[in-house]
Amino acid sequence: MISDRILSQTKGYIRRYNIVSEIPEGNLYRVTISAEVSLGKLSDDLSAIIVVLDQINKPRTMLLIAEQNIGEEVVAWWLDGAHGQSTDMAVTETVFMDKFTEKGFEMIDQQVAAQEVKVTGAYRVQNLSTEQARTLGNQADAEVVIVGKAFSKLQGSVGGLKSAQADLTARAVRTDNGRVLASVSSHGAAVHLSEITAGNEALKKAAADAAEQMMTKILAQYSKEIGGSRSIGITIKGFTSKTQFVKFKDVLRSQVRGIKNLHERSFSNGTARISVDSKNSAQILSDELCLKDFGTFAVEVTSSSANSLELMVTPK
Repeated sequence: MISDRILSQTKGYIRRYNIVSEIPEGNLYRVTISAEVSLGKLSDDLSAIIVVLDQINKPRTMLLIAEQNIGEEVVAWWLDGAHGQSTDMAVTETVFMDKFTEKGFEMIDQQVAAQEVKVTGAYRVQNLSTEQARTLGNQADAEVVIVGKAFSKLQGSVGGLKSAQADLTARAVRTDNGRVLASVSSHGAAVHLSEITAGNEALKKAAADAAEQMMTKILAQYSKEIGGSRSIGITIKGFTSKTQFVKFKDVLRSQVRGIKNLHERSFSNGTARISVDSKNSAQILSDELCLKDFGTFAVEVTSSSANSLELMVTPK
């Protein structure tokens, strides 16, 4: 627990370390390390970002940002391919894609995603709900969806040049549990002889700022989970009684490594929903559960994702 707290609250991140000494002292084991700690932003260090993304299993990220420039129709993801139309990627999505890709994030290709996503009328809106974002992201096998909207407007003229301002809001949503990783808002301004070009430039500036904010917040959350604990949602089906569920919880608390807290969400008709704060990933937790002895019943993992598990309980 002490180690977890130190790692999760360090005002920076450890680039590398060496073990200086290891000494047993009674019931304790004292380890001294020499560490190089960076006090800069993690999002500025490409090698550190790659390490973080590797440890979090390289989540695939999908962009769903609707955009409207001055005097133009909405340019949005739902126009691509899904209805026989072909449009260029929106300015804001292009900036996000470039920024995230150059830092090592695994992005889902928009043209490929357009062929996989089934868009009905209810989804052709600029303000997607979290649940809608999850549905579309899951269709394209994305672990994270960045959903938002951007628009530019004419502010007036300055010395014969058109002045434009752009506003952008976006949030990153995990598709397996619907939790928001980060949310940002940004603004951009630009001038040009053409109001369309001025609007595009303003959108680019707003998108660049938003993308940097978003990456910083997402990486901070990933780092916190790696160094501390992450919340994993677990759905368990097949219980024959509440007593069986209590025994299951006891095994989790006492015999499964890395679990720090357990929260019961619901229990009804043999199905239980809980969340656990775990030092390990859902995949490691899944492996642990497969090997545990639950006494009179067996536990089978029927489904797993980065942050959730589905289990089935059966009598032995």
